[in-house]
Order: sequence, then structure tokens, then C-alpha cells
Amino acid sequence: MKKFRIILVSLGSALVITLAATVVSLMLLMFSTTGDEPVRKTALFDAVYFEVTEASANSTSATMGVDGFVPLAVIFAVVAAFIALVQIILDALQTRRRQLLAQRSE
Repeated sequence: MKKFRIILVSLGSALVITLAATVVSLMLLMFSTTGDEPVRKTALFDAVYFEVTEASANSTSATMGVDGFVPLAVIFAVVAAFIALVQIILDALQTRRRQLLAQRSE
């Protein structure tokens, strides 16, 4: 049951962190463009993009989105593994602390 909880918390936390990083990257890309010149900017290892193109003579059009899911999947996997590792280490330290306290009280 404890392993299932660790996996579930790790995957949920990694999903939230990956989505937050994606949204923040898109927002930074949107606000980093200046003027009306056509430009394409990417972030998160080219996983997300923001592109400004000319729509007509006096106007521009902007698009944004996800270009590749592989970098996002790698970021998700790394974050999930890191969170799981931290949880396992904390659990081992708590178990060791309980053992030391039990030995001390004897």
C-alpha cells in the first residue's frame, strides 16, 4: 500500500509540475516577443512554441502550442523519479529514527 501511495503521489505531483512548467514557458514566450515582426520562439527543449506571423498587410497572427511530446514526457519522468526518490529517502529516515528512539527507550 505504501509503494502504491508513493507512485500515485509521484505521478500526480510530476503531472502538476510539468503542466505548470509548460504554462509558465508559454506565458514567458508570449511576453518576450516585441513589436509586430514575424518570429518563432521555442522553450522546454523545443517542446512548446509561440509564433507570430503576418496575417495581412497591417496585422499579425499569433499561434502557440506543443511541438513535441517527447521532451515533456522526459521532463515528467525525471520529475516523477525525483519525487519518488525523495519520498523513499524520507520514509527510510523516518523508519531509522523510529528504530533509534525505540532502542533509546529500552
